[in-house]
Amino acid sequence: MFRDAGVPLRLNQGQWGPPPGGPPGAPYGGGAGGFAPAPPPPPPPGGAPPPPKPVTGSPQTMAMYAATLDPSTGLPQGERPPASTAAMIALVCGILLCLGPLTGTPAVIAGYLGMAAAKKNPGDVGGGTLAMIGLGLGVLNLLGSLLVLIILAFSAL
Repeated sequence: MFRDAGVPLRLNQGQWGPPPGGPPGAPYGGGAGGFAPAPPPPPPPGGAPPPPKPVTGSPQTMAMYAATLDPSTGLPQGERPPASTAAMIALVCGILLCLGPLTGTPAVIAGYLGMAAAKKNPGDVGGGTLAMIGLGLGVLNLLGSLLVLIILAFSAL
C-alpha cells in the first residue's frame, strides 16, 4: 500500500486514490464530487438573523434616484449609450486614408448606417458623432482617391 502525505492510497474501483470515506478529519468525504457539503454559517450573535434588505427604497429615495436619470435616454445624467458597431467601423475605415476607396466606401456606408441608428434610438445606440466623423473622413478619402486618379490620368497624356 502506498502513502501520500500520511493518507493511505489503495486501488478503488480500478483507480488509485484515497479511500472512499477518507481518513478521519479529511476535507473530502462522501458528498457530491467527493467533497462534503459546506457547513451552514453560524447564527449571528443575538439570536434571529437580520431581516432582508428591501427591494425598493422610500418614495423620497426613489424620487432622488429618478431625478438623476436623463429622461431622454433613461441613463444616469452625463452617461451616454455605447457607440454602435457601424459608427466604430466608419471611424476606423475613415482614418485609414492610405487604402483609398477600399476603406472610403465602407466608411461612407457604415457612417450613414451608424448615424441613422443613433438618430432612430438615441437611448439605446450612441456614436452619432463618431459615425459623422467617419462619414466625413470616408467622403474625404473618396474625393482624394478621385483626385489622384484624375492627376494620374492627365499626367499619362
